[in-house]
Amino acid sequence: MNLNQIIKVIFAGIFTFIVIGSLSSISNSIFIEKVLVNLSSISSTKFNNLKEEFFITQSELKQNQKSLSHTVVGRKELVEEINKQESRLNELSYFSSAEDAAKYLIKLNDELEIIEGSLSHSILKREELIEKIEQKKADILSFQEIVLSNKNMIIDINPIEKEIPKVEKISVVEKPKLSFEEELAIASIDAGLKLSKKCTACHSLKSGGPNRVGPTLWNIVNAPKAKIDGFSYSEALSSIGGTWTIQDLNLWLKSPKKYAPGNAMSFAGFRKTKDRANMIAFLNSISDEPIQNNGLN
Repeated sequence: MNLNQIIKVIFAGIFTFIVIGSLSSISNSIFIEKVLVNLSSISSTKFNNLKEEFFITQSELKQNQKSLSHTVVGRKELVEEINKQESRLNELSYFSSAEDAAKYLIKLNDELEIIEGSLSHSILKREELIEKIEQKKADILSFQEIVLSNKNMIIDINPIEKEIPKVEKISVVEKPKLSFEEELAIASIDAGLKLSKKCTACHSLKSGGPNRVGPTLWNIVNAPKAKIDGFSYSEALSSIGGTWTIQDLNLWLKSPKKYAPGNAMSFAGFRKTKDRANMIAFLNSISDEPIQNNGLN
């Protein structure tokens, strides 16, 4: 075999390996896509079934409670059934209110972070961990879709105002209300950090953090709107254009639904000007280059 023949054999082998590698990559891509679609379908079916179970159990519990007052025969069994139904409704309480739904989303994201942490220093069973991560992501997205489909379940992260007992009226000199700019001038990053804990149900706040149900919020101040790589935005938000200025963030955090009607954000907004100022001060701090004085001159 002469030199030319040897060279031809080498090039033929290289070409064969490239073709096989390309086909394998395409095959793996198609397989992964099918797996993700299947995981999403499993999660969606699971939560829809649980939601249906919640409302059926709730209805049956009300009926049993009505029957209990005039039941003599079989009363013990009925009480046991009521206890079981109450226990099950407690397990599915994340379908009962926006507050419980938000807590459950935080729980799902905490579980996701734990699995992702395990993957980062794991050698064995990596494929199993990757599948668990994708399943957990599918669970989060499916649950979020169910929450968004219920108009009565808008996640409101504002504290619930407790009923204050009536007392005798006392004349008090009220402090003058500060404007947004005045609140921003004295805003607390630490106070904003406390408020941001509710945001972690849907967003990553770390440098290089992944997109979740919502996009990562690192470097969000003055960033172009609806332009985070790898995240699919609603038409309502992507059509606005511009950047997330301090004033834009103030309006968005006050009421996402009014700022961009039809967007997919399941967040009611911060009612208090002080809370918005503190939150923006915190968002400005989670940046590679924070704006001086929170953008105030």
